[in-house]
Amino acid sequence: MRTLKPQTQAQLSAFSSMDDEVSVPKYTEIPLHTGTTDDAFDYLGKLDLAFTHDDTRFLGHDLHPYPAKFIPQLPGTFVSLLSSRGELVFDPFGGSGTTALEAIRLGRRAVSVDANPMAALIGKVKTARVAPESAAELHLLHGAMRALLDSLPSDPSELVAKYSVHAPKIANCEKWFADAAFGELAHIKFRIKQLKSETASNIALLALSRTVLSASFQDSETRYKSVPREVAVGETTKRYIKEFESVMRSVARNAPATRYGISSFVTGDVRRLNSNDIADNSVDLVMTSPPYGNATDYHLYHRFRLLWLGFDPIALGKVEIGSHLKHQREDSGFESYFADMLQALSGIGRVLKHGRYAVLVIGDSVYKGETFDTARLLADRAVEFGFESSHIIQRSLHKTKRSFSSAGRRAAEESILILRKVSHPTHILLQPPPYKLWPYEKLLREGESRAEAINGKWDVEIKKISNIEELLHIRNLVFTHQIQYPDGRKEPTWQAILENGMASNIGARKDPKYVTHGIHAYKGKFYPQLAKGLINQLALLPGAKILDPFCGSGTTLLEGHLNGYATYGCDLNPLAAQIARAKTSVVEVDPDLLTEVVSAVLDSIESAPENFSNELDQFPAECLEEIQRWFADPVARKLNWLLAIIRNGSHGSARDFLEVVFSSIVRDVSQQEPTDLRIRYRKVLLEDVDVFALYKEQLSIQFGRIEKFWKVRGYAPNQFLSSRVVYGDNRLKETYDLMGLGDESIDLVLTSPPYAMALPYIDTDRLSLLVLFGMSGAERRPIEQTLTGSRELNVSTRRALETDFLERNDLPLECRDFIRGLQNSIEASTDSGFRKRNMPALMHRFLKDMDGVLEQLYRLCKPGAEAMIVIGDSKMTVDGLEVRIPSTDLIEIIASSRGFTALKRIDISVTTENLLHIKNAITENVVLRLRK
Repeated sequence: MRTLKPQTQAQLSAFSSMDDEVSVPKYTEIPLHTGTTDDAFDYLGKLDLAFTHDDTRFLGHDLHPYPAKFIPQLPGTFVSLLSSRGELVFDPFGGSGTTALEAIRLGRRAVSVDANPMAALIGKVKTARVAPESAAELHLLHGAMRALLDSLPSDPSELVAKYSVHAPKIANCEKWFADAAFGELAHIKFRIKQLKSETASNIALLALSRTVLSASFQDSETRYKSVPREVAVGETTKRYIKEFESVMRSVARNAPATRYGISSFVTGDVRRLNSNDIADNSVDLVMTSPPYGNATDYHLYHRFRLLWLGFDPIALGKVEIGSHLKHQREDSGFESYFADMLQALSGIGRVLKHGRYAVLVIGDSVYKGETFDTARLLADRAVEFGFESSHIIQRSLHKTKRSFSSAGRRAAEESILILRKVSHPTHILLQPPPYKLWPYEKLLREGESRAEAINGKWDVEIKKISNIEELLHIRNLVFTHQIQYPDGRKEPTWQAILENGMASNIGARKDPKYVTHGIHAYKGKFYPQLAKGLINQLALLPGAKILDPFCGSGTTLLEGHLNGYATYGCDLNPLAAQIARAKTSVVEVDPDLLTEVVSAVLDSIESAPENFSNELDQFPAECLEEIQRWFADPVARKLNWLLAIIRNGSHGSARDFLEVVFSSIVRDVSQQEPTDLRIRYRKVLLEDVDVFALYKEQLSIQFGRIEKFWKVRGYAPNQFLSSRVVYGDNRLKETYDLMGLGDESIDLVLTSPPYAMALPYIDTDRLSLLVLFGMSGAERRPIEQTLTGSRELNVSTRRALETDFLERNDLPLECRDFIRGLQNSIEASTDSGFRKRNMPALMHRFLKDMDGVLEQLYRLCKPGAEAMIVIGDSKMTVDGLEVRIPSTDLIEIIASSRGFTALKRIDISVTTENLLHIKNAITENVVLRLRK
């Protein structure tokens, strides 16, 4: 089994402090890209885009000097309004990665291209996710550099002689660098070359880049003039250590914003990118700030940095767009710059999807005293490159936030050019999952996609897309895994990514355990694809509230959470409530924290003692006798030790997760017959079990699935909203009050209540309740009797229930008639044991319980909201004749009496598991659809 180690920023915390806590802008997310062009331009034109008093240096946006970069609030605003979460944002003039950082911070993916190799380095460090081995190398480098300060040779020429081979060739080097600075920079470069991790090397190199200019004789960032001075031995190394620590702090500080980010930084020329670099029609938004014409010389600004990093500033100068020196050298005018910009616009038009927007923040250009309105001129030519609409917004520039260049300083405002690529209806193919679909799944697929079959077959669907909103809807389909466009390009749906990641070899079997769905076995649960398929039958808006009053192990709650809904659930089984809570909350835990906690637990297990205390202090005294009956002594001691490790080393959602994984192995290490839902000993009792190996195996599997989710989370098409799970009675208003739910607050109820007398939930989970919750049989029994659908019934309760259904008329007539008829049949039977005699009373209690739940659901549902109830009938025999228990019909009748309108049912089917005593198992189910 692989060993888990703590991730990056937990180890980089030595470089951060409470002072590093920063506030970041929160932008309004309105999907203007799904509406009309006029509405979008009208809304954007009314925005105040000056941001005069806003902090523009938050997170890593001030990580490294970079000329003429635009403020992060601009990409933040447009990314929020003109793209959806999980979509791809492209910046063809990526610069220092401002667009990319804001895009991934806002749940989008990013591709950033720039001809300046410095840009890719800055962007990669801004968004770095540092692996443990990288962190270790960085700590060693930091320690080595600090230790070196006391042993630097007093003669600078020694370092120059020893390490100059690692330094760049700089013309007139003595004019720009003192020997002390040059030697120490060369030594630092040597140290960096020894690093094996690319991430560690990038971070160290960026710190070097931040050091170079201050170590040189260059007058300032913006003034390319040599001003010689005395440079003491050690001064440059001290400065590097300071810059290194600053970069490390920035990386650690950025972790919460970038931990799920999916980004790519490419050194390249936008004029020469081809479909192998970025595919045609693959980008959802272009957000960029091209160079102003005749304003800046990036290769000169970064000359010494580029040289020390191993790049060629002359090569950059040859491809730089808008270079002032190039204009002077070639005596070129605006025509040359504009031709370059038209080439760039052509590339932007190629990669942008139809109907999507490109936003260019650009200023006027001044050549030979003449001012050119670059934005207007580009807008006039945009139609040639596939754009159908354009709009220009003038943005005021504050005096203190203008460019350092003379052209930039003169500008009092800049233009924001917004272009929309031509939009037209297109046909796409919706390809199903690689696994076989059940007939009802094909119907659900038809319902969620609202598409047309090809030749009457649903192996592939074809859909005509008329607008962006339809395409966004398709990304959320569950029984479609690939979207194929007319040009042959394919995109996976969010469901395909959840099940298979971004793997090219897609699994041929349905995976019901992705993310945390497989965290714990739970009998009677329905599978996640069904839950999502049912949700998708409705046109719920992102952020809608979904309730599962019988939440069980949290299938509905997790599916809702993964797909942009706020979810709420409750259950009277405390184990079910904890499983559901762990499922939905652990994926929101800081990955560094969870990894560190999991690693610590595994490390503790690796160093577990050979002998364990006989004192079982994790279990209440009243539970010890039962524990000793159901667990071998060595097993009980190991469970006690492991539970102490978990509880002492974790809290909150992390502890819930670790305890649920613990619970998942309890039955397997006990004397309970694993295949029997009822209480029954194994035929051959266990003397000992390798508890730790089983736990490590399960923990590694479940943690691995969470890690897989972290890697693809950036593709999610919606924001992840909170889930609220409580341990409580779904028949009581107080339970929903605990969840913060008021009247008419729910958009959808999706639930699968226990089928009437079908499964002994508490008996099945009794060992977990005993070991994990310290609940003795006396404490479990009332819960079992209170659960909806319970089979537990004593004589006095049965008689009270019989009196109730024979004398009172609380339930609808059809319910009363069925129960009384069943009672008469059983009383007349000569073959009725106590279980059969209990059935009328149990059925009455079940229907009364469901009536209480439906009363609450009707109160909670918004007008027009639906309640979907996955339910099935059971059966029994009386005098050798099969009697159907029509739970489905009776619940629908009760719902109608409470005010719901019954809609057309959805027929579904299930399979049984390899369990004993399932001859009466339910193999056919329906989804009741009820509308308020």
